[in-house]
Amino acid sequence: MNREETIILGAGLAGLSAAYHLKSGYALFEKNSEIGGMARSIHKDGYIFDYDGHLLHFRNKYTFNLASELLNGNLAPHKRNSWVYSKGIFTRYPFQANFYGLPNSVVKDCLMGLIKTRLLNISPANSNGNFENWIIKTFGEGIANHFMLPYNRKFWTIEPKELTCEWLDGFVPIPDLEDTVTGAISDNTKPYGYNSRFWYPVKGGISELVKGFSEKVRSIHVNKKAVTIDQHRKEVVFEDATIKKFKNMVTTMPLPELSNLLVDMPLDVRRAFSMLRWTSIFVLNIGIKSDNLAEKHWVYYPEENVIFYRIGFPTSFSTDVAPSNRISIYAEIAYSNTKKIDKNEAVSKAMSDLERCGIISDKSSVEICLPMDIKYGYALYDSNRKHAVGVIKDYLEKFGIYTIGRYGSWRYMSMEDVILEGKKIAEQIKGQGRERFKTVPYR
Repeated sequence: MNREETIILGAGLAGLSAAYHLKSGYALFEKNSEIGGMARSIHKDGYIFDYDGHLLHFRNKYTFNLASELLNGNLAPHKRNSWVYSKGIFTRYPFQANFYGLPNSVVKDCLMGLIKTRLLNISPANSNGNFENWIIKTFGEGIANHFMLPYNRKFWTIEPKELTCEWLDGFVPIPDLEDTVTGAISDNTKPYGYNSRFWYPVKGGISELVKGFSEKVRSIHVNKKAVTIDQHRKEVVFEDATIKKFKNMVTTMPLPELSNLLVDMPLDVRRAFSMLRWTSIFVLNIGIKSDNLAEKHWVYYPEENVIFYRIGFPTSFSTDVAPSNRISIYAEIAYSNTKKIDKNEAVSKAMSDLERCGIISDKSSVEICLPMDIKYGYALYDSNRKHAVGVIKDYLEKFGIYTIGRYGSWRYMSMEDVILEGKKIAEQIKGQGRERFKTVPYR
């Protein structure tokens, strides 16, 4: 048994970023045979499929420069071309700024609802309440009923009134009234939102970013699954029976998984872990024969009669991810303990819905369908989340254990957020951070 200054558990983007920024004095352990976590890509029959849609959005110059360096020129910018499919019609995203083409009754509902709420609410909606109230007070009943509420029920798998607004922070665009009127009477191409511009590797899929990190990071150990973390003795036991002591630990594993490894926790901490809720994502990665390259980047589906909440077209990000005369599609289906699915039935329903919605013209053109079951999709921002995560992190930090990344911080995060969080904890461990490490976004 020997001691490392810092042990990092999980070689996804968060763990790799922490290791990269620490430079030395660490050992990085990954339970799988390959690194990358949710930023991995699968190569099959000439197709490259990411673990669900992964795109890079930059608000921070440091992150852009770092990704550009790690990818060594293998990075291309894209102007978002995303849509919403409802009432049998494609309209531009975001829905709340683009009603053009929808039935007149829907356009009227949405505009009148927005105008009424803007007249009644001079100041912006209070984000301290629940998400459903925020939607209605911000956008009005029409937009709420025709898109916001049904879509978010599908995405989060629970009623929006059960969600807080802690996660919003720029993720939901709020156009002004003039822009919305413009988008009701004409095809409005004005960009909105944090992801109106994004970047993606030219070749190799999103795992190329992982590869770039791995070439700069030393002391990576794969097939090393932690089975016990004794926070009191400051040691971790691996499945192969090796034991490592640590001064600091950075863990990126999902908090519910971490709770199964820790020993002798106080009752309040165990209760906090038990309060955590999440959604899972069942993803279908599909390759089809087609001479026509898809122009759309992704499409949102708010209606309940379509099983998936979103589909995307990776070949519109990079033609390298599929053989010639082929396009690839991913379809995302959310489920949870409160909304279960039969996965075999989900595959059949998704294929039928893709055909019915005009995405696939003929099922015989499908030459590959690769399902991915992602247990931890998104942390649910219910009324217990903030308190529970605070109790957990405060307890673990007493032992020099820091939980980071989307699933370690239990937050809604972009890849940029994850990379920056790895940087921030590395700076704290090295003594460069001026403030105590906290679960707060870089925004």
